[in-house]
Amino acid sequence: MNINPHLPSEYINYLENPLEIIDEAEKAAEKDIWSLIQFTENLRCQHGKEPYSMEILLKKLYVRRMAADLGITRIYASGKMVGMETRMSKKVFRLITDSMASDMHRNSLVFEDGLIKAELLLELPRKQLLKWIFQCLAELYASLPALIKY
Repeated sequence: MNINPHLPSEYINYLENPLEIIDEAEKAAEKDIWSLIQFTENLRCQHGKEPYSMEILLKKLYVRRMAADLGITRIYASGKMVGMETRMSKKVFRLITDSMASDMHRNSLVFEDGLIKAELLLELPRKQLLKWIFQCLAELYASLPALIKY
């Protein structure tokens, strides 16, 4: 998704080395979700609540990480439709979505030939679309433990 937030100059000036911090965030996201969560927590402990544009940047990293963990290789939007190309099987998709807590996201998702599609009620602005995708992936991600029987 083409969202490139610009960090406010006050926040950039407040950070000791903003490019290094962004690089650390990207490395944490490449490693695993827990590294990214820990990075976010450390950032907030050291510098307080991040500005909205940094939140958007972090949300993009969380979306990328969760998507990779779910086997989603590409996410795109076209009008009111969101498409997520995936390597998961239809059976795994059904098991995960059956375990989702929210009907809102579960009922909007359809699986067809390696593609998870969602028809939204209206075309959302990019930042709201990112928020919707983040929430949807977070619910799918949270459903993963339901696949494991103890």
